[in-house]
Amino acid sequence: MSSQFSRLFRDHPREVGESYLEHMAASSRFGFKLIRLAACAFTHALVPGLHKTTVSDAIRGMAHDMGGRAAEARECRMRDAGVWDVGL
Repeated sequence: MSSQFSRLFRDHPREVGESYLEHMAASSRFGFKLIRLAACAFTHALVPGLHKTTVSDAIRGMAHDMGGRAAEARECRMRDAGVWDVGL
């Protein structure tokens, strides 16, 4: 039971160098931003002159931010597995 709890609540935040609460805050910020962007996308669908680039610009920025977090998590998993990536 403890290993399942650890897998579900502790492992991933540690992979990205965060506590559970820090990871919850970061994930919540992304989630709320996506909700706002969904509203902008629906508004744009109804009135094409509004939010012309709001969603695409924000998604590109979020992808850049998440890419850095994903790379950090990947490096942590490789380090924990004893694998060294020489970047080839």
